[in-house]
Amino acid sequence: MTATELATKTTTAAATTPEIAPRFTPEQIAASHLNNVQSIPDLSNATKHFMPINVEYWTPQTEGEEKKVYIAGINMQEVPDMETGEIKTLECVMMLERQDNSLVRFISASKVLVGHVRDAIHRGEIIPMSTLTPVSIKFLGQKKNKSNAKLSNRWQIIPVIVAQQ
Repeated sequence: MTATELATKTTTAAATTPEIAPRFTPEQIAASHLNNVQSIPDLSNATKHFMPINVEYWTPQTEGEEKKVYIAGINMQEVPDMETGEIKTLECVMMLERQDNSLVRFISASKVLVGHVRDAIHRGEIIPMSTLTPVSIKFLGQKKNKSNAKLSNRWQIIPVIVAQQ
């Protein structure tokens, strides 16, 4: 399987993510359960991973708002419906943005953005979960749909060239 095929492997009918080997085996998980250990490791000198677990939802506030990000993938996520507040499971783009000296994870469930990113992944223009293909994502505002009375978000996605150091 090529790197592009691996990066774009569909794990469910609706989600496109890179294939990642499980971090721990079922045996390791069972052996590490707190009921099965005599003590826990000392974490005082442990190194923190650079990627946070928490995820923010990106809702652009103004036309022209932009993020320069790495794409982590497209996954199903639980997000609140913007109109009703009801929690729904939606297909989302996962983005990683460097802010000063930290990393922030963002998601967006915009159908148009998800579609553009999915297409770029399938064409090999974005390789998820890598630092090879950073992009600038700019919110271009909303446009009335031709097929119904709703508004759709419009986006511009441009590859970012990282200066060699």
